Amino acid sequence: MKRVLIHHNQKQESIAVREALTEHLKRIGFIVTEDHPDIIIVIGGDGTMLSAIRQYKFLQKPFIGINTGTLGFLPAISPENLAKLADCLKERKYDLHSYPLIKARVKTNDEEIIEDYGFNEIVIKHLEPRLMEAKIYINGQPFNYFTGDGFIIATPIGATGYGIWAGGVATHSELPLYQLIPIHPNDNSVNRPLKTPMIIPLDTVIRFEIMKSLSREILIACDGVKMEKHSISEIEVSVADMPIRILRIGEFNYFDDFKKKIVDKGELRTIHENL
Repeated sequence: MKRVLIHHNQKQESIAVREALTEHLKRIGFIVTEDHPDIIIVIGGDGTMLSAIRQYKFLQKPFIGINTGTLGFLPAISPENLAKLADCLKERKYDLHSYPLIKARVKTNDEEIIEDYGFNEIVIKHLEPRLMEAKIYINGQPFNYFTGDGFIIATPIGATGYGIWAGGVATHSELPLYQLIPIHPNDNSVNRPLKTPMIIPLDTVIRFEIMKSLSREILIACDGVKMEKHSISEIEVSVADMPIRILRIGEFNYFDDFKKKIVDKGELRTIHENL
Protein backbone atom coordinates (compact mmCIF):
# COMPACT_ATOMS: atom_id res chain seq x y z
CA MET A 1 0.00 0.00 0.00
CA LYS A 2 2.07 2.87 -1.27
CA ARG A 3 -0.56 5.22 -2.73
CA VAL A 4 -2.71 7.02 -0.17
CA LEU A 5 -5.77 9.24 -0.63
CA ILE A 6 -6.58 11.54 2.31
CA HIS A 7 -10.20 12.67 2.74
CA HIS A 8 -11.00 15.17 5.49
CA ASN A 9 -13.58 17.68 6.68
CA GLN A 10 -12.89 21.41 6.88
CA LYS A 11 -12.28 21.68 10.62
CA GLN A 12 -9.00 23.37 11.45
CA GLU A 13 -7.94 20.36 13.51
CA SER A 14 -8.57 18.02 10.58
CA ILE A 15 -6.59 20.21 8.19
CA ALA A 16 -3.69 20.32 10.63
CA VAL A 17 -3.81 16.53 11.03
CA ARG A 18 -3.81 16.11 7.23
CA GLU A 19 -0.68 18.24 6.92
CA ALA A 20 1.15 16.36 9.68
CA LEU A 21 0.06 12.97 8.32
CA THR A 22 1.14 13.86 4.79
CA GLU A 23 4.59 14.74 6.12
CA HIS A 24 4.82 11.43 8.04
CA LEU A 25 3.74 9.36 5.04
CA LYS A 26 6.02 11.04 2.52
CA ARG A 27 8.98 10.68 4.87
CA ILE A 28 8.67 6.88 4.80
CA GLY A 29 8.03 6.53 1.08
CA PHE A 30 4.26 6.81 0.58
CA ILE A 31 2.66 8.74 -2.28
CA VAL A 32 -0.25 11.00 -1.27
CA THR A 33 -2.53 11.22 -4.29
CA GLU A 34 -6.12 11.21 -5.52
CA ASP A 35 -5.30 8.92 -8.46
CA HIS A 36 -5.52 5.13 -8.12
CA PRO A 37 -5.05 4.98 -4.32
CA ASP A 38 -4.34 1.73 -2.49
CA ILE A 39 -5.94 3.01 0.72
CA ILE A 40 -8.22 5.87 1.78
CA ILE A 41 -7.45 7.64 5.06
CA VAL A 42 -10.36 9.65 6.46
CA ILE A 43 -9.86 12.49 8.95
CA GLY A 44 -12.97 13.60 10.85
CA GLY A 45 -15.87 11.94 12.63
CA ASP A 46 -18.45 9.36 11.64
CA GLY A 47 -20.12 11.78 9.21
CA THR A 48 -16.84 12.37 7.37
CA MET A 49 -16.24 8.63 7.14
CA LEU A 50 -19.72 8.11 5.68
CA SER A 51 -19.18 10.86 3.13
CA ALA A 52 -15.87 9.27 2.09
CA ILE A 53 -17.52 5.88 1.69
CA ARG A 54 -20.27 7.44 -0.44
CA GLN A 55 -17.71 9.17 -2.63
CA TYR A 56 -15.16 6.40 -3.03
CA LYS A 57 -17.06 3.13 -2.54
CA PHE A 58 -16.72 2.10 -6.18
CA LEU A 59 -12.91 2.18 -5.89
CA GLN A 60 -13.21 -0.90 -3.66
CA LYS A 61 -10.24 0.16 -1.55
CA PRO A 62 -9.94 -0.11 2.24
CA PHE A 63 -10.68 2.84 4.54
CA ILE A 64 -9.12 3.83 7.85
CA GLY A 65 -10.25 6.72 10.02
CA ILE A 66 -8.53 9.30 12.22
CA ASN A 67 -10.98 10.74 14.73
CA THR A 68 -11.23 14.52 15.00
CA GLY A 69 -14.99 14.38 15.60
CA THR A 70 -17.04 13.78 18.72
CA LEU A 71 -18.42 10.23 18.63
CA GLY A 72 -16.00 8.56 16.25
CA PHE A 73 -17.40 5.03 16.22
CA LEU A 74 -15.93 4.39 12.75
CA PRO A 75 -12.67 6.42 12.79
CA ALA A 76 -10.67 4.71 15.51
CA ILE A 77 -7.19 6.31 15.35
CA SER A 78 -6.47 9.34 17.53
CA PRO A 79 -4.52 12.29 16.05
CA GLU A 80 -1.74 11.64 18.59
CA ASN A 81 -0.93 8.32 16.87
CA LEU A 82 -0.09 9.54 13.36
CA ALA A 83 3.48 8.23 13.40
CA LYS A 84 2.26 4.84 14.65
CA LEU A 85 -0.39 4.77 11.92
CA ALA A 86 2.20 5.50 9.22
CA ASP A 87 4.55 2.82 10.55
CA CYS A 88 1.77 0.22 10.80
CA LEU A 89 0.75 0.89 7.21
CA LYS A 90 4.34 0.56 6.03
CA GLU A 91 4.87 -2.68 7.96
CA ARG A 92 1.35 -3.97 7.18
CA LYS A 93 0.54 -4.38 10.87
CA TYR A 94 -3.23 -4.05 10.73
CA ASP A 95 -6.42 -6.09 10.52
CA LEU A 96 -8.84 -5.88 7.63
CA HIS A 97 -12.57 -6.04 8.43
CA SER A 98 -15.29 -6.36 5.80
CA TYR A 99 -18.77 -4.85 6.30
CA PRO A 100 -21.91 -5.01 4.16
CA LEU A 101 -23.16 -2.16 2.03
CA ILE A 102 -26.91 -2.17 1.41
CA LYS A 103 -28.49 -1.10 -1.87
CA ALA A 104 -31.84 0.56 -2.52
CA ARG A 105 -33.22 -0.10 -5.99
CA VAL A 106 -36.13 2.27 -6.49
CA LYS A 107 -38.80 2.27 -9.18
CA THR A 108 -40.83 5.43 -9.77
CA ASN A 109 -44.36 5.73 -11.08
CA ASP A 110 -42.76 6.81 -14.36
CA GLU A 111 -40.96 3.43 -14.54
CA GLU A 112 -37.57 5.05 -13.88
CA ILE A 113 -35.05 2.95 -11.93
CA ILE A 114 -32.75 4.68 -9.42
CA GLU A 115 -30.11 3.09 -7.18
CA ASP A 116 -28.28 4.31 -4.09
CA TYR A 117 -26.32 2.74 -1.23
CA GLY A 118 -26.14 2.90 2.55
CA PHE A 119 -23.29 1.87 4.84
CA ASN A 120 -25.14 2.72 8.06
CA GLU A 121 -28.79 2.63 7.05
CA ILE A 122 -31.48 3.29 4.48
CA VAL A 123 -34.50 5.22 5.74
CA ILE A 124 -37.94 5.04 4.11
CA LYS A 125 -40.47 7.55 5.49
CA HIS A 126 -43.68 9.21 4.43
CA LEU A 127 -43.63 12.84 3.28
CA GLU A 128 -47.34 13.43 3.52
CA PRO A 129 -49.13 14.02 6.87
CA ARG A 130 -50.82 10.64 6.47
CA LEU A 131 -49.79 7.03 7.03
CA MET A 132 -47.43 5.30 4.69
CA GLU A 133 -48.98 2.07 3.47
CA ALA A 134 -46.85 -0.63 1.89
CA LYS A 135 -46.97 -4.30 1.01
CA ILE A 136 -43.78 -5.99 2.20
CA TYR A 137 -42.31 -8.99 0.40
CA ILE A 138 -39.36 -10.96 1.79
CA ASN A 139 -37.44 -13.03 -0.76
CA GLY A 140 -40.38 -12.67 -3.11
CA GLN A 141 -42.99 -13.94 -0.63
CA PRO A 142 -45.79 -11.76 0.82
CA PHE A 143 -44.95 -10.87 4.40
CA ASN A 144 -46.89 -7.90 5.79
CA TYR A 145 -49.21 -5.01 4.96
CA PHE A 146 -47.55 -2.15 6.79
CA THR A 147 -49.13 1.09 7.95
CA GLY A 148 -47.08 3.65 9.85
CA ASP A 149 -44.35 6.27 9.43
CA GLY A 150 -41.85 4.07 7.62
CA PHE A 151 -38.74 1.95 8.14
CA ILE A 152 -35.05 2.02 8.93
CA ILE A 153 -32.99 -0.73 7.31
CA ALA A 154 -29.77 -0.81 9.34
CA THR A 155 -26.49 -2.62 8.80
CA PRO A 156 -24.70 -4.19 11.79
CA ILE A 157 -22.18 -1.35 11.93
CA GLY A 158 -24.98 1.20 11.46
CA ALA A 159 -27.17 -0.24 14.20
CA THR A 160 -25.69 2.22 16.72
CA GLY A 161 -26.88 5.16 14.59
CA TYR A 162 -30.47 6.15 13.85
CA GLY A 163 -31.66 2.57 14.22
CA ILE A 164 -30.88 2.08 17.91
CA TRP A 165 -32.66 5.31 18.90
CA ALA A 166 -35.73 4.23 16.93
CA GLY A 167 -36.01 0.97 18.88
CA GLY A 168 -33.65 -1.19 16.84
CA VAL A 169 -31.28 -3.81 18.21
CA ALA A 170 -27.64 -3.09 19.02
CA THR A 171 -26.05 -5.80 16.87
CA HIS A 172 -22.37 -6.68 17.04
CA SER A 173 -20.65 -5.07 14.06
CA GLU A 174 -19.01 -8.34 12.93
CA LEU A 175 -22.26 -10.33 12.59
CA PRO A 176 -23.43 -11.24 9.05
CA LEU A 177 -26.88 -9.68 9.18
CA TYR A 178 -28.93 -6.52 8.88
CA GLN A 179 -32.24 -5.42 10.36
CA LEU A 180 -35.63 -4.04 9.44
CA ILE A 181 -36.90 -1.49 11.99
CA PRO A 182 -40.47 -0.17 11.76
CA ILE A 183 -41.06 3.50 12.64
CA HIS A 184 -44.30 4.19 14.56
CA PRO A 185 -46.41 1.34 13.16
CA ASN A 186 -50.14 2.07 13.24
CA ASP A 187 -51.66 -0.92 14.98
CA ASN A 188 -55.43 -0.86 15.46
CA SER A 189 -58.47 -3.08 14.88
CA VAL A 190 -57.97 -2.84 11.10
CA ASN A 191 -54.17 -2.69 10.64
CA ARG A 192 -51.72 -5.38 11.71
CA PRO A 193 -48.35 -3.94 10.70
CA LEU A 194 -44.93 -5.26 11.66
CA LYS A 195 -44.27 -3.78 15.12
CA THR A 196 -40.88 -5.12 16.18
CA PRO A 197 -37.42 -4.98 14.61
CA MET A 198 -36.43 -8.03 12.59
CA ILE A 199 -32.88 -9.38 12.37
CA ILE A 200 -32.40 -10.96 8.96
CA PRO A 201 -29.60 -12.78 7.07
CA LEU A 202 -27.47 -10.88 4.57
CA ASP A 203 -28.88 -12.78 1.59
CA THR A 204 -32.43 -11.54 2.33
CA VAL A 205 -34.11 -9.29 -0.23
CA ILE A 206 -36.88 -6.98 1.01
CA ARG A 207 -39.31 -5.36 -1.40
CA PHE A 208 -41.74 -2.58 -0.50
CA GLU A 209 -44.69 -1.95 -2.79
CA ILE A 210 -45.91 1.55 -1.89
CA MET A 211 -49.70 1.83 -1.83
CA LYS A 212 -51.42 5.04 -2.95
CA SER A 213 -48.01 6.20 -4.19
CA LEU A 214 -49.45 8.85 -6.50
CA SER A 215 -51.05 10.72 -3.60
CA ARG A 216 -48.77 9.82 -0.68
CA GLU A 217 -45.15 10.52 -1.53
CA ILE A 218 -42.31 9.04 0.49
CA LEU A 219 -38.73 9.99 1.26
CA ILE A 220 -35.74 7.68 0.90
CA ALA A 221 -32.39 8.59 2.49
CA CYS A 222 -29.15 6.61 2.38
CA ASP A 223 -26.81 7.49 5.26
CA GLY A 224 -28.69 10.75 5.76
CA VAL A 225 -28.56 11.80 2.10
CA LYS A 226 -31.95 12.09 0.43
CA MET A 227 -32.50 10.52 -2.95
CA GLU A 228 -33.96 12.84 -5.56
CA LYS A 229 -37.62 13.52 -4.99
CA HIS A 230 -39.71 11.24 -7.15
CA SER A 231 -43.10 9.62 -6.97
CA ILE A 232 -41.93 6.20 -5.79
CA SER A 233 -43.92 3.03 -6.35
CA GLU A 234 -41.50 0.31 -5.28
CA ILE A 235 -38.27 -0.15 -3.30
CA GLU A 236 -36.08 -3.22 -3.23
CA VAL A 237 -33.41 -3.42 -0.52
CA SER A 238 -30.61 -5.97 -0.62
CA VAL A 239 -26.95 -6.31 0.26
CA ALA A 240 -24.70 -4.93 -2.48
CA ASP A 241 -22.04 -7.09 -4.07
CA MET A 242 -19.25 -4.75 -2.93
CA PRO A 243 -18.48 -4.86 0.80
CA ILE A 244 -16.71 -1.95 2.48
CA ARG A 245 -13.35 -2.83 3.99
CA ILE A 246 -12.13 -1.04 7.11
CA LEU A 247 -8.57 -1.23 8.40
CA ARG A 248 -8.10 -1.42 12.17
CA ILE A 249 -4.81 -1.05 14.01
CA GLY A 250 -4.38 -2.75 17.36
CA GLU A 251 -6.89 -4.98 19.10
CA PHE A 252 -10.51 -4.18 18.28
CA ASN A 253 -13.08 -4.82 21.00
CA TYR A 254 -16.64 -3.98 19.93
CA PHE A 255 -17.98 -4.10 23.48
CA ASP A 256 -15.40 -1.59 24.74
CA ASP A 257 -16.29 0.79 21.90
CA PHE A 258 -20.01 0.35 22.52
CA LYS A 259 -19.61 0.98 26.24
CA LYS A 260 -17.48 4.12 25.80
CA LYS A 261 -19.36 5.71 22.95
CA ILE A 262 -22.97 4.57 23.35
CA VAL A 263 -23.54 3.53 26.97
CA ASP A 264 -21.24 5.88 28.90
CA LYS A 265 -21.01 8.58 26.20
CA GLY A 266 -17.82 9.91 27.73
CA GLU A 267 -19.28 10.26 31.23
CA LEU A 268 -16.74 10.13 34.04
CA ARG A 269 -18.93 7.92 36.22
CA THR A 270 -18.04 4.23 35.99
CA ILE A 271 -19.81 1.06 37.03
CA HIS A 272 -17.38 0.62 39.96
CA GLU A 273 -18.41 3.85 41.67
CA ASN A 274 -21.89 2.49 42.40
CA LEU A 275 -20.87 -0.92 43.72
